[in-house]
Amino acid sequence: MKTINKIGMLLALFALMLTGCTKDNYDEPTSFIKGRVVYNGQALQLRGNEAVKLQLYQRGYQKHDPVEVFVNQDGEFSVCIFDGQYQLITRAGNGPWTSEGRDTIEIDLHGVATQDVEVVPYYLVEDAAITLNGNQVNASFKINRIAGHGIDRVMLLLGTTQYLNDAEHNVDRYDDDQMGEYAEGGQTYHFSSKDYTDHQMFQTALIRGTLFGRIALWPSGSDQAIYSKVIRLK
Repeated sequence: MKTINKIGMLLALFALMLTGCTKDNYDEPTSFIKGRVVYNGQALQLRGNEAVKLQLYQRGYQKHDPVEVFVNQDGEFSVCIFDGQYQLITRAGNGPWTSEGRDTIEIDLHGVATQDVEVVPYYLVEDAAITLNGNQVNASFKINRIAGHGIDRVMLLLGTTQYLNDAEHNVDRYDDDQMGEYAEGGQTYHFSSKDYTDHQMFQTALIRGTLFGRIALWPSGSDQAIYSKVIRLK
């Protein structure tokens, strides 16, 4: 009886190994959907780091959970997936833009498909300038109101890498929440000069020779900020 039980266990183990090998032999996806999140054809500057997501649905399948498509800080996205019929849409309540224009985009994927996603941002950060003068940093930018109804705060971000956002800034984050007067846009805002003579991380960045800056604007009612491009200071 013990011998029969051992043989049965070995057969069951062998069947399990065959099943695992069969699963491992499935083809991996080789096709791509790529594009940008844009306004008037220009890619938006975003947080990146999986904070902004698009949703991708495949037609013809009973399970209708979306594939999450992450947008990087330059407004670009790419997803590797199988050929087929897909629907691409922005995620409700996610991103520094209104719900206007959340039309479903139909994509017929055969190999590679390039598709921009047009949105209507609350505000844009334009003409950003960040300069280094010894141990002081000066910054200014213009606010372009598109569909916004208020600004909660603006931030000057400093770091030693080009990946800068409101949560990732290993040198400094300088907040200014007095932005009510600029809510209508059309004006240039100047940050007060800040002296970093006694700031250890700033001084370390100067010694290493890598310092980057970025400006972020947080619209009222948004879960995300809109950003300037990253500017290299040193």
